[in-house]
Amino acid sequence: MSYIKFDTITSTNDFLKSYAETQNLKDFFYIVTDQQTKGRGQRSNIWQSECCKNVLISIFLKPNIEPAQQAILNKMVSLSIVKVLQKFNIPNVKIKLPNDIMAESKKIAGILIENKISGNKWLQSIIGIGLNVNQTNFVNLPMAVSMKSLTGQTYDREQIIKHLIEQLQFHYKQQPEILQKEFNKLLIHNN
Repeated sequence: MSYIKFDTITSTNDFLKSYAETQNLKDFFYIVTDQQTKGRGQRSNIWQSECCKNVLISIFLKPNIEPAQQAILNKMVSLSIVKVLQKFNIPNVKIKLPNDIMAESKKIAGILIENKISGNKWLQSIIGIGLNVNQTNFVNLPMAVSMKSLTGQTYDREQIIKHLIEQLQFHYKQQPEILQKEFNKLLIHNN
């Protein structure tokens, strides 16, 4: 799988959007960094992350689905993150609409998907994921949690990225009905 790794970058999504304009990228090409100086979440929220502690990644896709079905992409990404967390025995992982992954009722990951669509043609998607891995101090973020703060273990971020890409590739091939069914089981309001 092709990727570019940075020590520090303003935003993985911003860089990948710009990079995609001049490159012929393949599905699942990604940008990963140790630190973002201007990481973003939904609705212009800032994504805060300690250097070298978390997974900060943006993945390129040219979805082969109708633009009207773009919600399926969020389901695919959400399920992929949940499956990775479950693989590492993170307890009580759920999906909170529109873009949060929760563990023990606290936010462990966020998703920012930016689509480029022209008429009926879906040109590209940039899937930004921030996953709290080894950070244990969340200043002024009482609802944030990480894998390490839940289990006491330190995790290899590269292993997590490998599993994340594998899960994304797997769920990308699934039928929308199967994704929807699995997604519904993991939604917080379904408890």
